[in-house]
Amino acid sequence: MKKKSIYLSNLSWNKRDLNNIINILKENNITGIDCAPLQISNNWIKIENKIKNYSKILKKKKIKINAVQGIFYKKKFNIFKDYKNSSNITKHIKKIINLCKILNCKKIILGSSYFRDKKELTNNDADKIFKNFLKQTIPVLKKNKITLCLEAIPKQYNENYLYNFDHLVDLVNFMKSSWIKINFDTSLFHYKPFNLKKLKENLHLIGNFQISQKKFKYFTKPSKNNLLFLKYFKKNKMLKSLSLEIISNDTNLKKINLSLKNLTKLIN
Repeated sequence: MKKKSIYLSNLSWNKRDLNNIINILKENNITGIDCAPLQISNNWIKIENKIKNYSKILKKKKIKINAVQGIFYKKKFNIFKDYKNSSNITKHIKKIINLCKILNCKKIILGSSYFRDKKELTNNDADKIFKNFLKQTIPVLKKNKITLCLEAIPKQYNENYLYNFDHLVDLVNFMKSSWIKINFDTSLFHYKPFNLKKLKENLHLIGNFQISQKKFKYFTKPSKNNLLFLKYFKKNKMLKSLSLEIISNDTNLKKINLSLKNLTKLIN
């Protein structure tokens, strides 16, 4: 059986430690990374040159980019507040797509609880606005052949709109677009049991898979839910790649190395 590709989010280390991380990635035969742009630059101004340099380093080391994430970090956009004057959001989406092209990446992950904080809006009213945002975004995604993967985030992480997986499934089904998919992160089951049936029923809607521990800690002691998920993931020949999501301001090379070794043993 062909080995599955593993990617590591660059949210798991401090940007100054890239060379050490590259060595660990190569040592563990890791395919590549998920890239949050502001882990490379301090701000969005003239970020393209820094991304180009970053891309050159990774390309030289044969490290691929699976997806771009953290796309609204340090931006004060809120789709429900700004939808009537969304030109700045559209402009930023185009910037993200340009970064994807530089990184030779075909996927964007959109979580961002602040961007979709619906405040006092009902879900029905919020859905109308969010669906319109997606409709406006699809043409530029299609033009550049880039998929937007939407992520459901548990309420415990301060999400008040897309925290229910069924709600996200309904939303993606409604859009009827091959350019709008689901980013399936096992954070869905940080606070409730893993639901294999629900995963199987919606595989056709999923554009990206991520695995994470509760509070996005290191993968040193995989949870029961993650072990159940990985058991299925390993057996399914159609599922070819998986990203490991760890969030840390500092770099712990030992724990990152152990996390990657644990994940590799469980799916390959």
